[in-house]
Amino acid sequence: MSQHVLPNNFLSQFKSRYLDHGYQLLGTSEHDEFVVSLSSSDNSRRTSYDSNISSSEQHQDTNDLRVRSEKEEHIHCGLAKQITSENVQKHFEIFYEIHNGFTSDQVSIIENALQIVADRLFKPEILQNMYQICGKSSCFLTQEVLSQSNLIENSIYFNQYLLLQYQLMCLKVQSENGEIPIINIHPIDEKNQKENNDSLPCVFCISHGSTFMIDGEFEVELNQDKLNESIKNNSNALFWAGEIVYEMLRNLGHRPNDICYTNQSQINVFKQCFLHNGNYIPLKTK
Repeated sequence: MSQHVLPNNFLSQFKSRYLDHGYQLLGTSEHDEFVVSLSSSDNSRRTSYDSNISSSEQHQDTNDLRVRSEKEEHIHCGLAKQITSENVQKHFEIFYEIHNGFTSDQVSIIENALQIVADRLFKPEILQNMYQICGKSSCFLTQEVLSQSNLIENSIYFNQYLLLQYQLMCLKVQSENGEIPIINIHPIDEKNQKENNDSLPCVFCISHGSTFMIDGEFEVELNQDKLNESIKNNSNALFWAGEIVYEMLRNLGHRPNDICYTNQSQINVFKQCFLHNGNYIPLKTK
């Protein structure tokens, strides 16, 4: 697991802009100045991962397919793949594995959604849009996620609302260098779908002073019943890109505010800002 070094002046810039003078939104150019760049010369690329499917499992899958209706589509077997963003200024790479159980039509819409994720996830205006709405509040986290990231010990990051900023900053560095954690996509039926906020695996962005490392992989579950409805209605992939991003933030330890009816938590607002490409304006509620 490689460590990456933050520029020497990064911490002082971050502190002065976010803590000493209170939170202020940065313009796009300013944001690009303080978001870290990789200082090591490691140009290694992440290789594809073969699916760990035993011969007996493959044989069983074949038998299962034979008893299905001839009209049913062939079930997709996943291998880790790479998607490069189409951003003209920066090329980000994400790695994903679509696990067994999805049909070819479902895989197609998922891959289109992942392309949108690669194109939008690190756009600074989306994060800025979220902070415009949430400010310093509305940050709800899985228990201990902040302390396990080691950021709580650093006075610059003791405000937990900045955790998402830090996490995306670190993932951006990883993505620029082909080392972002794999996004594992798993199928789930609506009747079996449930959200367990305490047991979900997390991807940790761990701070070590001027260095950081990423620990873990993303585990995303997508509802096949709803995917089928999207295919029938010719829905575009943007909806599913939002679902994937929401699940990625859950993996990072972010949670909705289940107590508040309006549910204006960072994870929900970021999803809306993502869907609106950084131009989300929430409806005013009485």
